[in-house]
Amino acid sequence: MKSLRSAFATLSQKNVQVIGISMDTVAEQKAFSDKFQLPFPLLADTTGQICDAFRVIHPNSKPRRETFLFKNGRLIHHDRSPNTRRQAEDVLQLIEKL
Repeated sequence: MKSLRSAFATLSQKNVQVIGISMDTVAEQKAFSDKFQLPFPLLADTTGQICDAFRVIHPNSKPRRETFLFKNGRLIHHDRSPNTRRQAEDVLQLIEKL
């Protein structure tokens, strides 16, 4: 999340909308967002329906970290094992190739 937070302004300038999703409760999401001062929304998928729809494995309600990139409503990239330190940089590089 740090790389996405740090690069949020640049991502926004490139018309990238960042949304975090986990199976934590709304209260847990708010506390996490406040603690790390995240400038993007976090969604609480407490039932796992979003995880299931995107085929994100979630053993014990702990989904794997994955990155999805959409353009014009279509999925154009899916990274099942993003490098959390380079996540924003990787997305920006991918966008430059489009």
